[in-house]
Amino acid sequence: MPARSLIERYFGAFAAGDAAAATALFASTGLYEFPLLRPRLVGRAEILAGHRQAFSVASRIAVSLRVVQSNGATAIVEGHLEAHVARDGRDVALPFAAVAEESGGALQRLSIYGDAHPYRLWCDGPVMAIGERSR
Repeated sequence: MPARSLIERYFGAFAAGDAAAATALFASTGLYEFPLLRPRLVGRAEILAGHRQAFSVASRIAVSLRVVQSNGATAIVEGHLEAHVARDGRDVALPFAAVAEESGGALQRLSIYGDAHPYRLWCDGPVMAIGERSR
């Protein structure tokens, strides 16, 4: 499946809060990262656990995308994410860019870049936090 289709399906599953569907799009050794924050999840087990954690604190997730570039194996999108964070009782809005790399019909790497500074504690704490690993 081309990277463009994978990234569109990923963000559809993310907006639906479907951790299993989002994770199923990754290769068994896939990498999910949000370089401006901390989450770097490797392999389906970590990616699934991270997404389950994210969806346990976030609801009413909406994502809009605009494909900037795609060449089959790589796709770059700009997007906007909105969600409600129950723990804080507030809504968050985050413009972002994402790069998807496909290999063998699955996401090998998904990197998301956004100005999430106002939400850093939300992301470093309960969202996608599954434990520290040495880097």
